[in-house]
Amino acid sequence: MGYAWFLRIYGADPCLPNSYTNVGGVPPGCPGTGKICAIYAEVDEFGRPIIDYGLKSEMITALNTRSDQPRVLLRSNN
Repeated sequence: MGYAWFLRIYGADPCLPNSYTNVGGVPPGCPGTGKICAIYAEVDEFGRPIIDYGLKSEMITALNTRSDQPRVLLRSNN
């Protein structure tokens, strides 16, 4: 169904698809380095992100290195 950027809802669990809002093809602004802000993922039939093993691995790498990854953007709060 294609790929899109998804912005994480404030305070929501970053591992759950329902924790994100589809913001389209342009990465959102996410200043900072501490918490997951947005992910770039394949869109499922309900418009939610598909959080597969590869994306989870990038999320862990981003958090451990405190740096953005190709499909994961961080921010300093939340």
